[in-house]
Amino acid sequence: MIQRFGKIVLVSVIIPAYNASRFLRQTLESVVRQTHRDLEIIVVDDGSTDNTVRIVEGIQKQDPRVALYRQVNQGAAVARNLGIEKSKGNFIAFLDADDLWPPGTLHRLREALDSEPEALFAQGLIQNFRQRADGSMHLFTHPYRFLNLGASLYRRSLFASVGLLDPTMRLCEDLDFLMRCWEKNVKRAVVEEVTLYYRRHPNGMTAGLQGAGFGTVQAFKRRIERIRRGIYDPSQPRDVPANEYMGAGPVSQDQETIP
Repeated sequence: MIQRFGKIVLVSVIIPAYNASRFLRQTLESVVRQTHRDLEIIVVDDGSTDNTVRIVEGIQKQDPRVALYRQVNQGAAVARNLGIEKSKGNFIAFLDADDLWPPGTLHRLREALDSEPEALFAQGLIQNFRQRADGSMHLFTHPYRFLNLGASLYRRSLFASVGLLDPTMRLCEDLDFLMRCWEKNVKRAVVEEVTLYYRRHPNGMTAGLQGAGFGTVQAFKRRIERIRRGIYDPSQPRDVPANEYMGAGPVSQDQETIP
């Protein structure tokens, strides 16, 4: 199923989208403009009731690399898992429908994996932004490393080793997934460049953090369950400390409050 063109292996970009019409076109443009051209771009519509599907269908007419799948609303984890199932690439990337990739993101992450064959994913830095009324981007944090799935590129073999995203989690499925990677001592390639622009806006899923906080509790409960079942032994040392592996939150670089 893996498509190869010369020495280049197809990268599958998976974008879960729920009522994403406000930002989706800009997000897709940031993917289409990547210098790594050998892509399939899979948008999984998660039961949207707005113009999300129409936007994707319009872009499909201009770019045959874009594919659309639809499901009843089940959450981003289920949508990403469906994207993995439908994908053909030897490498998997995720991007939320309101975030952006800087130019060259996939190229930098692929280079990192090529240079470290034992690493199962490459992880770059994140920078938060807001879009001004004139359409320009305001970056209001210093670059930081954190568990957002969109900052990384994954070998397909990682999901065979660690498993897919937890379909029962509507929030913090990224934390749960990275915890499982750390528990299995999965090697990562660290990229010291920004590979994700993370959009902050009032309708974002983690706005206010109440829901995200509940998701964090769920993620740690699952970790305790793995310990009880003997899947994870906390007494065994890992190559990288957990707090370093998970990363830290953003630090503001100006006077604006981080929402």
